[in-house]
Amino acid sequence: MEAKASIVGVGCTHFGSVLETPEIKGLSPYELAVKAAFEALDDAGLEPKDLDAFFIGSMQTHTSGLYSWYSQLCDWLGMELKPGIHFETACSTTNTGLGLATMAVKSGTFNRVLVLGCEVLSSEPLEHPGKRRPVDALDLWFTTDFGVDQAYSYTHAYDIATAYGAIPALAYAKKYGLTIEKLEEALFNIASTVRLHSSMNPKAYIKKSLEDEAKELGFRDVFEFWVSKYNPYLAWPIRVKNALNPVDGASAYIITTPEEAKCFTDTPIDILGFYWSVKNYPWYGDPTTWHSDKIAFQKAFQISGIEPKDIDYLHVHDCMQTYWLLLSELSGYVPKGQAWKAAIEGRFRYDGDRPMTTSGGRHGKGHAFGASAGAEIYEAVKQMRGEVGRRQIVPEPEIAVIHNHGYGMHSAVTVLKRR
Repeated sequence: MEAKASIVGVGCTHFGSVLETPEIKGLSPYELAVKAAFEALDDAGLEPKDLDAFFIGSMQTHTSGLYSWYSQLCDWLGMELKPGIHFETACSTTNTGLGLATMAVKSGTFNRVLVLGCEVLSSEPLEHPGKRRPVDALDLWFTTDFGVDQAYSYTHAYDIATAYGAIPALAYAKKYGLTIEKLEEALFNIASTVRLHSSMNPKAYIKKSLEDEAKELGFRDVFEFWVSKYNPYLAWPIRVKNALNPVDGASAYIITTPEEAKCFTDTPIDILGFYWSVKNYPWYGDPTTWHSDKIAFQKAFQISGIEPKDIDYLHVHDCMQTYWLLLSELSGYVPKGQAWKAAIEGRFRYDGDRPMTTSGGRHGKGHAFGASAGAEIYEAVKQMRGEVGRRQIVPEPEIAVIHNHGYGMHSAVTVLKRR
């Protein structure tokens, strides 16, 4: 297991709305981005002058109001005249950025690279990026769907709940002989785990468990709340609380050489390997096995020199929570046909034997598109260092695997190791 590069600093803002969330209310995209960047710098004990380059990622540039992020942010970062690029692979952007920075460091071109993701989805700029008005959810999804083949395959708007959630969930149930009632029970338990994790994450968008939300609304039984009018179907059998919540947020991390990493932290997080695979819509033949994911997992494991049994912590992209079932199995983290049982038994919880997505995922932590993968890298690094408080995995994970989908479709998998 040879380290290709190392992470020495991480940063992440609160996720929410710059129009409403107290911790980030009133921040411009510039301020949101540098808030994450300077947390990563402070974490590593570095200053902008110590960095060699910066890579900045975002997807919905029209809602941020910033298109040339590299030039618009170089002075905010204190990195004028240094190499900088803007890049995106939709919702896998800051997972992809880790690979780009690793290659840059491994090649010897740079020693220290800042990777930054920032997304503002709740609003759009008026006269300038700091003055904003709310974005209607349908308008957001309409432009998001520009990431999928518009010419032949996907000429209508907003069907992500069906393509990501409902069809794969029904296919999984059929494949393993689950009744709809048992599938619902598994999906409910996944959502309960997601909300448990986000309730313990001070930077999450939703800081309330399903149980607490049910109690506040007068329900004695949380499952009665789950099947009530407060949680309607989005695309049967997927409910609203199985789905993402679009938010604003930023994340950042600093990559350096394995040799130099010890100068900045007592606990370097080594990058063992990564891989990407792309596919156009439709993404599947068998809806339970997306080949782009299968290839990305297999190649990342091969490059990293690990096997599925080595994984201590797994994050899977969960804009629809169906993928807790499919990708925990596809990665080999749990045996085929067993993920629904693991969900019901609580094995995916932070205190279970197969912990997953302890940040709260795309529903609880919130989904800030280009920044979310970096937020999951932030979570993995903090877990591996033992720095997340109540939701800490015990013992601290040694091997973590981060999976993301970039809408369109870009599958990215990264393998990390605590030195």
